Parts: sequence; structure tokens; C-alpha cells
Amino acid sequence: MPEAAKGQMPAYPIVDIHTHIYPKSYLNLLRSRTTVPYIYDPPDGSPARLIILSSDDNPSIPKEKRGRPVDATYSDINLKLSFMRQHNITTSVISLANPWLDFLPAQDAAIWAEKVNDDLERICAEQHAQESRGSAGETHCSLFAFGALPLSAPDPAIIVDEIQRLNSLKYLRGVIMGTSGLGNGLDDPALDPVWAGLEDAQTLLFLHPHYGLPDDAFGGAEAMERYGHVLPLALGFPVGLKAAVHGSGSADRVLFAIDGAFGTESDAAKAILGGNAVRILKLDG
Repeated sequence: MPEAAKGQMPAYPIVDIHTHIYPKSYLNLLRSRTTVPYIYDPPDGSPARLIILSSDDNPSIPKEKRGRPVDATYSDINLKLSFMRQHNITTSVISLANPWLDFLPAQDAAIWAEKVNDDLERICAEQHAQESRGSAGETHCSLFAFGALPLSAPDPAIIVDEIQRLNSLKYLRGVIMGTSGLGNGLDDPALDPVWAGLEDAQTLLFLHPHYGLPDDAFGGAEAMERYGHVLPLALGFPVGLKAAVHGSGSADRVLFAIDGAFGTESDAAKAILGGNAVRILKLDG
């Protein structure tokens, strides 16, 4: 099975399940804040800054130099579609990037979860409508999404309500959550109603590595100050994923660990992996 040329539809599905976007509602939320995480728009018109880590919000550094610049790659769906076409990705499952909605005051969690998830649904619906109007022979790119949960809500029932509501949204295919859970890790008994809600709704959970290993695992506070978020990204994510898969007893449900494509040719392996994603996430409708 030959590789697809750039811009041409491949003979097998190529699915990107880990691709983030900040929808307009989320950008508005961050711009409304003055504490981490927040977006600062310099009055001189220079690029906006995303101050996402407490270590970024150093009072000795001018605000216009704190954090990282926020450009169109954070939010422009057309740039994401262009990336998909460049790399022959047939389907992307977009999701909110960290820190998701974990930082919200309890009373605000539900309303912002609904706004963000409705935004994700709208983005996907608009792309599907555009795709249906496309010409034969064009590279078609499908979008689906993982929803965000109002984890800081005062009652787990509010989280479960949003899980159930997401089932009514045509292009939502699960939820994304960091490893902090409600703030006390994934084995927190307070999460039991959330796990039960996900199971009852048969909702897939994309468990996103983010929190977890302490600074000591990377050489202590001095090393973390020197290298920033690079070490947790490079080491914490793979280690966390392996531990989660090994310890969960659910390897048969791990998306890319089934049907073992070992020993097959490269294209056959890709067809198996892409087919698994389509089947498990129901991306064919």
C-alpha cells in the first residue's frame, strides 16, 4: 500500500487524537483573568502573552515578557486543517489544552465547561459542513473533539451532568482530563461518581499526563528553574503513561495497544492503528 503524497487522501485512516486548541470562549476566559493562568494583552499592541505557570508570573519580569507568546496556532482552526493536509491526517480529535478548567472557582466551572464544549462542537460541525460541500478528489479533513469537564464544581453530580450532556453533542467523542483529578490524584474516592458517570454514559476518557512527578524526580528545584517545563514533558509524560497503562489492568482497551501490528509492513501497521482509532472513537459517522 503506497504512501499518500502530500495533500492526497491516504488509502488508510490517519487519526491524530492528541491535538489541542483554545476555542474563542477559552481565550475570552483567560483574558478575563489577572491570576495564573491568564492572557495579558500589552497596551502597545505587541503579541499577547500566556502566563500559564506560577513560575512564569514573576513580578520582577515585565508582563509583556512573561510566559509565552500567544499566536494564531493556539486557536486558528484553519492552521490546524492546513497541518492535517500537509501530513495527510484524515481525522483529528481536538481538545482543550492544559490547564483545562481545573483552576476555575467552583461556582464558575459548569457554565464555562458548557461554553467551551459547545464551542468545540461548533468548530467540528462547521468543518463537517464545509467538508460535505467539497469537491471530489480534494483532501477531506474531519474533526471531532474531546470535551472538558468542570472538575472544580462543588458537587460531582455537576460533572456527571456535563458528561451526560456531551452525549447529545454530535461531534464529541469523549472527555479529556489531567492526572490531578479533583486535586488529589486519580485514586481519590471523591472521583468515584465521575468514574461511574463515565462508565454509565460509555464515555471514553483521554487521560492526559500533566501533573504527577515531583521536582525531585528531575533534579530538584534548581534544575526545574533552569530547564522549565521541558523535563516534565520529556520524562514525566512517557513515564506517567507507561505507569497508567501497566497499573490500570485495562491494556486491552488502550487505543494503540491492540491488534498488534508487529511484523507487518509499515503501511499495514498504519492501517491497523488508524482503523482502531476510527472503530473505538466512532469516527466514521
